[in-house]
Amino acid sequence: MINQTSDSAQAPFTAETIPTHFLRRAWMENIGLTNVKLAKRFDLTPARVSSIIRGGECPQKYIDILRKEYEMPEDLLPDRSIEKPGPKPKTK
Repeated sequence: MINQTSDSAQAPFTAETIPTHFLRRAWMENIGLTNVKLAKRFDLTPARVSSIIRGGECPQKYIDILRKEYEMPEDLLPDRSIEKPGPKPKTK
């Protein structure tokens, strides 16, 4: 049931109050970009892409792809995360 009384404490949504991850999702939907499509391009799982979009952090290589290939607006780009080094090459 929705509270429809005049003293309701619900604030109206404005661009300043909408979380950035909602704006990212809206932008993706607007251009027809899905987690599955990004997952294939990033070589990740759709769940990991969802985590990046919600959490707002990812390695620089994914930010570069979002910026250059998909032209994501600068204010929606995730922040750069600390990249963990991969496995060390085996030496013989």
